[in-house]
Amino acid sequence: MAHRAGLMRMPPGLTSLAGTLVVCAVIALLLGTYVPGVGGARSAWTYSLCIGLLGYACIETGRRLLWPTGAPHPIGLIALCLLGMTAGFVGGAYLAAWLLGDDAAWLTGARGPELLAASVLATVVATVIVAGASWMRHYTVALRLQRELEQARADAAHRLADEAQLRLLRAQLEPHMLFNTLATLRALIARDPPRAQAMLDRLVSFLRGTLAGSQAEAITLREEFALLTDYLDLMSARMGPRLTYRLDLPPALADLRVPPLLLQPLAENAIRHGLEPAPAGGRIEVTADAQPGRVEITVHDTGVGMDALVLPEPRPGHGGFGMGAVRARLAAAFGPAATLSVVSPWPAEADGGTRLIIHIPQEALPSP
Repeated sequence: MAHRAGLMRMPPGLTSLAGTLVVCAVIALLLGTYVPGVGGARSAWTYSLCIGLLGYACIETGRRLLWPTGAPHPIGLIALCLLGMTAGFVGGAYLAAWLLGDDAAWLTGARGPELLAASVLATVVATVIVAGASWMRHYTVALRLQRELEQARADAAHRLADEAQLRLLRAQLEPHMLFNTLATLRALIARDPPRAQAMLDRLVSFLRGTLAGSQAEAITLREEFALLTDYLDLMSARMGPRLTYRLDLPPALADLRVPPLLLQPLAENAIRHGLEPAPAGGRIEVTADAQPGRVEITVHDTGVGMDALVLPEPRPGHGGFGMGAVRARLAAAFGPAATLSVVSPWPAEADGGTRLIIHIPQEALPSP
């Protein structure tokens, strides 16, 4: 195996040369053994090596000049092989004859047509084997590089699209939240300064965490729940007793890495479309739980509901951009098996309520 790995690491030119030498050796052995008139093993080896190496040099030089970086074109390679084979056969034969002190009369058939026919056939077969193997190697390498380039482009485009979607999502969510929060702060400053101060501290903490998250590809669930706590505290200050909430993150899942701003869009949807339309408001519960083979993160609100039993995909008026963005970013981070499902009403016998469930399969989770 180590020997095979060493051959695979050889430069392409050396691999082709090594293949040519092997083919020349086999041809020399066959000619010297089975074809009369060759003149013995020394003559067979000399002719075979001179013809094979000169033909290889002609074909390889032409290939490097015509196709320096890509795979050779099949028609062009055939024409190059015909020229290189002819030059190698004639030139190599005269070179070998000069080295051996021979007259190369067999080229005219003077020593019998069998020797000339066997030599031509051997040259053709050797050229087809070596050139075909060379073309397949370069074609395979070019095809692999093309696939890697296409995959790199697709990954880059996907990453840029995900980043653009995250920026768009932040641009949509933060002004809405900021305007409402600042309006609440303005009213509280004169009426309840301590509460206004606490709300301002939460706003600063939320914005600082959001800024840090925007510069990272992934954050821990601990950080995501901390951001969600700041957000829900700000919403509680604005809505008062109409909003209560509970967050439950088991310590075993606190270090699980997820895309930033994964839960805030779901919480905002729950408030805007579920709790705010309800005169009495309601409650939000966000929990993370490890199930067999998967992790579930659930956002449950007791609002007016979505008027549907199960919504596996977003529908107009049911979560809109925020939920679609969450689905897309789950798929980008964990693959298509990571999903967001929606059940409403929840519980089934209730008049309202919505349950959003993020499913992340165990095999998609990063290794600890």
